[in-house]
Amino acid sequence: MKIIHKGHGFTLMELLVVISIIALLAALVAGSWNPGSSKRQVTQSTKEMIESALERYNEHFGEYPEPVNGDETAEIMPGKVYRIGAAKCLYQALRGDGCDAIKGAQSAGNNNSQSDGQVSTDEIKNAMIQDMPEGMWRKVGGSYILVDAFGRPFQYIKADAEKKNTINATYDLWSFGEDMKNLMAKSKDTEAHANLGAKWIKNW
Repeated sequence: MKIIHKGHGFTLMELLVVISIIALLAALVAGSWNPGSSKRQVTQSTKEMIESALERYNEHFGEYPEPVNGDETAEIMPGKVYRIGAAKCLYQALRGDGCDAIKGAQSAGNNNSQSDGQVSTDEIKNAMIQDMPEGMWRKVGGSYILVDAFGRPFQYIKADAEKKNTINATYDLWSFGEDMKNLMAKSKDTEAHANLGAKWIKNW
């Protein structure tokens, strides 16, 4: 009697992440030929990769990550201050490098480690994006954050049904795109001001 062993296949989420990485790399290559419109294209591809990775995180941990301090700010460019708390949380949640910026991560059995720019063998098991492209993240002061193709932090808010703090029922994720004025605005602000998010690259 011949026994046939079935091999372990890829999950849908794993395939989506791989496809997103390929799309991002293709956009990066295309960007070197057409710098005018490439930043939006790369940012769109990066946003889609983050969305796929967040679904993997939700599958793995049973919830979406929440920043410890979503209102933490830093000067990214001269005279331009941005909220970076959520971008720190996303970096750690998706790359696996540290966990002190993710609310509740310590109680889940992780040590309260800070990011150091490297993913150790112990941390790799928590990475939702294996081999994250270096262009997706950068160091600002002592923090590592996820950034868009404009070099600025991605903005992210986990939904809270009681606070009604998001447009989507799960989370809001966006880049300010070419918008250089409304850098402290949040997703809910766009409901009262229709033109506010016109230049943003967003998931609503």
